[in-house]
Amino acid sequence: MILQDVFKKNTENTRQYIYRVLRENIMNLNLKPGEAIREIELSGILNVSRTPLREAIVQLIEEKLLEVFPQRGSFVSKINLNLVEEAVFVRELCEIKIIKMACQKENIEELINKLEKNIEYQKIVLNFNQDLHEFFILDNEFHYLIFDYFNKKYSWKAIKRLSTHYDRLRLLDALEKTNIKITLEQHIKIVELIKSKNIKKLENHIEKHLLNYRDVIKKYELKYPEYFCNK
Repeated sequence: MILQDVFKKNTENTRQYIYRVLRENIMNLNLKPGEAIREIELSGILNVSRTPLREAIVQLIEEKLLEVFPQRGSFVSKINLNLVEEAVFVRELCEIKIIKMACQKENIEELINKLEKNIEYQKIVLNFNQDLHEFFILDNEFHYLIFDYFNKKYSWKAIKRLSTHYDRLRLLDALEKTNIKITLEQHIKIVELIKSKNIKKLENHIEKHLLNYRDVIKKYELKYPEYFCNK
């Protein structure tokens, strides 16, 4: 097991440190869905005792990112397609609402400028074939910018906590380079529709945008069957 970003921040206690490192490595797919988590090995890698490690593991179990099986041990949760659908359901409702707010508000040049700047960075990542983790981060930032503009940062945070399985699937999709160009084109279209205040087309476009993965989910289930479950 090789973990990324194992430095400890000055503001973190030991449990927070362990939780952050494990969660980040799960969410960036460095720790794969279904991968075993061995406490003794983790204690050695992170140089921590077993008590805060177990506390962090319990927190990740509550967030459905780790699972424990008797006599077998702890494992990274597989991508649960039911949880993916639930996250999309909530996110679609919230995103359509926030997009309507953008269309109904006058003088949103500041937001448009931020969105278009984000899109230019997305183009750079794709044109130079850089780390597609970076494209995924920019994709998330694109949507966050709208929530932030309307002072709904905590709503976005709640969405992200519910979207851990959906986001791992989205990252897998980005790394496979299946929908990244489509995603970029859809972001450009979203900005155009906000400018034109075409709410009806935006609703349909947001739904299509959030459901890109459905067109390729069978491909991923065949390629990575060990990553997925339905319950």
